[in-house]
Amino acid sequence: MNRDKIIEDPIESQILLSNLIDSLYDGITVTDPQGNTLWYNKAFLRISGLTPYQLTNYTSYELVEKGWLKNAAAIDVIKQKKTINTIVKYPTGIEALITSTPVFDNENNLHFVINNVRDITELNKLKRDLDETTALTKSYRQTLHEVQLSNVDGNQIIYRSPVMEKIVSLANKFAAVDTPILILGESGVGKDVLANYIHSVSDRNKKGPFVKVNCGAIPEHLLESELFGYEAGAFTGANRHGKAGLFEVANNGTIFLDEIGDMPYSLQVKLLGVLQDMKIHRVGSTKSIPINVKVIAATNANLQEMLKEKRFREDLFFRINVLSLNIPPLRERPEDIFVLLMHFLTFFNEKHRMKKTFSPTLIDLLLEYRWHGNIRELKNLVERLVIISDDEEIDDSLLPSYLRNKQRDEINTVNNDDFQNTTGCTLKEMVEEHEKKVLSYYISHYKPLKKCAEMLGMDLTTLFRKKKRYGL
Repeated sequence: MNRDKIIEDPIESQILLSNLIDSLYDGITVTDPQGNTLWYNKAFLRISGLTPYQLTNYTSYELVEKGWLKNAAAIDVIKQKKTINTIVKYPTGIEALITSTPVFDNENNLHFVINNVRDITELNKLKRDLDETTALTKSYRQTLHEVQLSNVDGNQIIYRSPVMEKIVSLANKFAAVDTPILILGESGVGKDVLANYIHSVSDRNKKGPFVKVNCGAIPEHLLESELFGYEAGAFTGANRHGKAGLFEVANNGTIFLDEIGDMPYSLQVKLLGVLQDMKIHRVGSTKSIPINVKVIAATNANLQEMLKEKRFREDLFFRINVLSLNIPPLRERPEDIFVLLMHFLTFFNEKHRMKKTFSPTLIDLLLEYRWHGNIRELKNLVERLVIISDDEEIDDSLLPSYLRNKQRDEINTVNNDDFQNTTGCTLKEMVEEHEKKVLSYYISHYKPLKKCAEMLGMDLTTLFRKKKRYGL
C-alpha cells in the first residue's frame, strides 16, 4: 500500500494514526470543553491506572470529585484557555509531567484540549540517585579533608566509629594519671598507635620520651639486661662501662611493653617488683635506681587463658590491668575503613610523590573486605596499590586475587560454628537465625539500604520489614 493511498483513505489514515499514538510511551488524551474524554491511548491507562469505563463515562470534573484523580490539568486549561504544565502523582505511584494544550477553532473558541502525559518516575529516581551520589561524594570529600587535617598532627588517631570515639575518650582520661594501662586487641589493630597517643596527650610528653619494647622480639637471655640495664662486667661481652636499661631511658616518660604476653615467666616477677616500688636493679648490681615512668602494656594474647595455664602471673596481671582498653578488630568497626583508606592514600601519595586516587569500584570492594590483618594489612595494601598502579586512578584489577575472592568465599561458606547452639531448634528457626546473620552482615557492609537490598536481590520494602523483624 503506497503512501498516497493511505492519506486519501480516511479509514486507513485513522487506523494508522490510532496505532501510531497507541505505540507511544507517553500517555495521550483529548478532552472537550465540557471535560469529556474523547480519546486516550494505552500508555495513559498504564500511567493513570484508570479504566476505559471510567474515562468514557465520567468527565474530568467527576474523576476528581470521586477521588480517582487528585487533579486534572484539562480543567485548568478549560478555565484559563492557555497551555499548562503540571506534575501529577497517580494512584499507580507513577509521577507524570502533564502538558495540556488548548486547540481553538476559527472563531477562537476552545475546540478541545490535548494532554501529553510523560512518565517521569524513572527521571525522578535518577535525580534522587544523583542527589544521593552527590551527597555521598560531598561526605567523602569532607571526610578526606578532615583526615588530611588530622594528618598534620602525627599523634591523631584516625577513626570515625562510635566505639573508637569511646576508646579515645577513655584514653584521654587515662593519660592524666600514672596508673598502668593494659591495651588488648588483635594483631594490627593499632595498639602501639594508641599507646603513643596516650603519651602524647599526657604531661609526660614534655618531660620524657616514649620508649617502645617488643617483649617477644628480644631473646629471652637478653631481655632482662635490655629492660633494666647492666653493670660493667656483668656478663661476657658486656659493655665495659655498663649500660642503662630501657626503664632508665624512659625516666619521666612512658615505657610501652608490647606483646607482654610473650615475656618469660621468670622475668615477670622482677617486672612486678619494678611496678610496685618504681625502682630497678641493673644486672650485676645490688644498687636500687629510682625511676619515674608510666607503664603501658599491650598484648594480642588471651591473658585469662594464660593465667589458667600458669604462663602469666596473676599478681602481675592485676597490677597492669587496673586500667584497660580493648581495641576491636577493624571488621567490627567498618565506619573506620574509609577514613583509614583515605588517610593512608594521602600519606603514601606524599611519601612517593604521587597523586593516585581510588576508583569507586575499588572503594566498594575494600569497604566490604573483612581485614583479618586489621589496620596493618590495610596500610600495606594501600602502599602496594599506590606503587604498582600505572594510572592515576587505581582500580580493582590490581587487587591481589586472595582479596577479590576471599570476601565472596566468606559470605558463601556456611560456618559450622553457626550450628553449634542449634540443638532442639526447628529447621525454620535455624534458617531464620542464619538469615538474620546474613542480613546483619550486608546491612553493616552495604550502605545505603537501597544498595543492600539490590545486593541481596530483594525489594527495599522487604528489607525494611526483615530488618525490623530481626531488630537490626
